[in-house]
Amino acid sequence: MHVDKSKKVKWEEMFPDELYQKIQDEPICYLAYGLAEPHGPYNALGLDWLKAYSLVEQTAQRYGGVVAPPFAWHIQERPEFHDDGKGHGWLPSVGVKQSLSSSIPSDLFYRMVFHQIRDIDARGFHAAILVTGHYGGLEQTLRLICEYYTRRTGSPLRFYAIADWECIQLENVRGDHAGITETSQLMALHPSLVDLNRRTVPDDLGTRYAGGVNFENAETMPSRERGEKIVESQIQELGR
Repeated sequence: MHVDKSKKVKWEEMFPDELYQKIQDEPICYLAYGLAEPHGPYNALGLDWLKAYSLVEQTAQRYGGVVAPPFAWHIQERPEFHDDGKGHGWLPSVGVKQSLSSSIPSDLFYRMVFHQIRDIDARGFHAAILVTGHYGGLEQTLRLICEYYTRRTGSPLRFYAIADWECIQLENVRGDHAGITETSQLMALHPSLVDLNRRTVPDDLGTRYAGGVNFENAETMPSRERGEKIVESQIQELGR
């Protein structure tokens, strides 16, 4: 099914009358979440954010709705990400010395999400679709925030909160970190932001820099064609 990329769907790009009418006609708001963090030497840092934002934008262009203004900051301030000075923690374990991440504390992020959905409710939307490209359990907390908002306010606003991999409708395809799935997605959505010839980073940054592609196995190499199939299945599921 065709995506009309000329269709205006971004909240911040609309004139007042356009947004007002859009809410009357298509009262669905999409919120994308992600950040910049290590995804191997070969992927742009903002992979998580870029895929989530592009997915909701294309879904809105195809099925209707409004994409909320961008906010490319997310949580990485968790104990498992920190190095204790002895090389422990997730980042050191995947060859990262400097993360170059756009991360904020979890309490700040969760408060921000809560106030976002409150604002969407106040604007008159009927449904909010929250998609995070940065996952590993964070999507579960998004769902809890939505549930709390409903219980606390009694609002009829409907929610759908997921990690982007959860809407992949292809057999044996799951989310990963800078592996065949995520890298293929970015190749489909932003081909200029993937360069598989980049295999190393400067020593000050680390070694494999959280990359998950096995360059020794041709069967697990990411591709734009694979990414296009993944993305298409996601858009169809989000618009269902």
